[in-house]
Parts: sequence; structure tokens; C-alpha cells
Amino acid sequence: MKKRNVIKLVMLASTLALTGCGGSDNNAEENNSEGKTGNATVKINQGDYVLQEGETVEDGEGYLALNVGIKNNTEETLQVSASELSLYDSDDNQISNADIYTDDDDFEMFRGTNLSGGKSTSGYVVFKVDKDKKYNLQYAPTASQEEEADAEEVEIALDPSDYNDPSEDVQEVMDQYISQVFLADENAEDSDSDTQVQLENNTEEEHTDFNQSFIDELKNEFDAYSPSDGELQKAVEAFEKTNQEKANVEYTMASLTPTHASVYVKPEVIDFNKIDFEAITNKFVDENEGKYDDYKKAQQDAEKYILQELPKQLNEEDVEQPQYMSADGYKINLTQEDGAWTVDTSDSSDNYDYKGLTSGFMGGLGDQ
Repeated sequence: MKKRNVIKLVMLASTLALTGCGGSDNNAEENNSEGKTGNATVKINQGDYVLQEGETVEDGEGYLALNVGIKNNTEETLQVSASELSLYDSDDNQISNADIYTDDDDFEMFRGTNLSGGKSTSGYVVFKVDKDKKYNLQYAPTASQEEEADAEEVEIALDPSDYNDPSEDVQEVMDQYISQVFLADENAEDSDSDTQVQLENNTEEEHTDFNQSFIDELKNEFDAYSPSDGELQKAVEAFEKTNQEKANVEYTMASLTPTHASVYVKPEVIDFNKIDFEAITNKFVDENEGKYDDYKKAQQDAEKYILQELPKQLNEEDVEQPQYMSADGYKINLTQEDGAWTVDTSDSSDNYDYKGLTSGFMGGLGDQ
């Protein structure tokens, strides 16, 4: 049985110069992402780090999705499949393919097909890699015993550190969104030009909408007294300022594809249900004992007093996780286009947690 030919990529310009005109036609192009045989051209079109929901990785690890294209260089039909694409580390240990299941329509796994002459196909193959190691992607076409002598393989050198993992950047953008929309943090600058991702949301407008929703929900908490919007705005701003100073927010990647991401947001914030309103009420009673003959008037003034004293009382409160939040936190969805990420704020069944997140930063008001 004859040994298959292996066409390896040439990594250094000096090596390219040495092979020169006498080099094989099967050598890859200078971009180091392509290999060619008489039958097929194999190219890594792009590489993206991904994460399937429910999976976790350690520091320095990642699921690297390689979008691989294969072109049939012959006039005959060429059968190709994902099983013909393998990854090997520097010790020739094969790395298992990882199947990724996602609702992202733009993320299509490499599927087997019968490729007509001159035609191309592409798709993603995914491998769990160590980012500081070196690998080789191998295309080894399936061949019958009669064809095996002519079946050439392609190897493309792969360095995972050449590909950006946007996980931390996405979490930073999520933190930027939380700070600007829910905490009115004027010091939360937009992502600088060196950041891999940008936040596309109009956070100023969304903060205004959030404040108005907060005012509307807070107004519903009063029975006898009808506070003005100005009074409610003052209370909302005090609430946001206290959360800005005290809140703790943790971020964990839930899932990631090239154009979609989900982040678990787990805040510890002021909870209206835990505010000691009894202390404010007792203070009002002590200061106004025997002054009221009209119960309705007393109730109105008591509620007004509570609203006025609320900013002071907030300073005495501790932060904690929202009552109805899941153990993982709120799963917030983002989409990416042209390097900019947009937080999904839509009111839809698959984005239910955004409403819960909004309620959480209102101290639980509006939570169903």
C-alpha cells in the first residue's frame, strides 16, 4: 500500500524563497490559510471562537470554529464530508470535532455533499483548543483502495492565537450597557477605538425610556398621595445613584457564535421589597402624633413623607440579588454586525429575561 502524499503549508517567507520556482504546485499561498492538490483546494475562510449554551471552558481554552471552504478542482464529482477535516496538535494527537447546535442561521456547520466539478462548498468545523498551542488542520479525502495512491492530503498550520476571542469584549460591552442605561453612570465611556467590539444601542435614549418606566411603576405604589413627576424623578435618580455606588454585577458568557451572543447578567441591587419603609413610617408617626383628625389627610402626608425620605433610607439598605432571578442570572441576547454589538431589548418570548433585568434595576417594580 502506497503512502499518501502530504501537502504542507509553507509558513515562512524564507522557506518560500528557498522552494522558489522549483517548489511543488501543491504548496499553499502566502496567506498560510490555503492548501491545494490536483483534486481540491482547501482554505480556512475565517476562524471564530464560539460557545454552545451549557458548555464551559477554562482560561486559555476555547472552541475554535473554522469556516473551511473546499473547491473541486476536477471535472468529476467529488464527495466531501466533515469527517475528512481533522485537527492535530504538535504531538500528532487528534483533536475531536465538537458539534455546535445554535439558532444562529448564519452559523452553518460543514455538511457532507457531492461536489460537482469546479464547484465549492463551505461550513464550520469546531475544535476545542488551547490558545497557546500550535495545530495542523488536515484534509484527508476518503479514497477507495484503487484511488489511494493518488489521494493527496492537505495540512494547514493553525495558530489559535491568531483568532480573536470576543468573550471578554462582549461582557465589557454588556457592562457598558448596564452602566449607561440602568445606573446613569456618566463615567462609563463608550468602547475606545482599540476595543474589538462596539455597543450599537442608543443608550441615552434607552436610559430616558427606562427612567420613564421606573417613574410610572413607582407612581403605582402610591394609594393616597399623587406625587408629581418631578418628585418621582428625584426618587428614581436617588435610587440609580445608590445602585451606581453599591451594585455588584457579574457577567458570564452563556453562548457565542460569530453574529450572536448571550450573556448571563447577575446583579446585586437595592430591592424595594427589602427597604425598611416601616422605619420611615414610624418616624412620621413620632413627628406628627396627635396632629391629624382626618385619616385620609394623614395617609396622604405619610406617603408624601415616605417619598421624601426615600433617598436617605436607600443609603441604609444593602444590595442583594433580585427575588425572581434564576440562579444563573438574566440571559441577555446580543447580535453583531460589522463589529458592533446590539443588546436585544425586544419584548419577545425568546427575550423574556430582558424584562426581568429591567425590573431588577427598578428594585423589583413591574416584575410579574
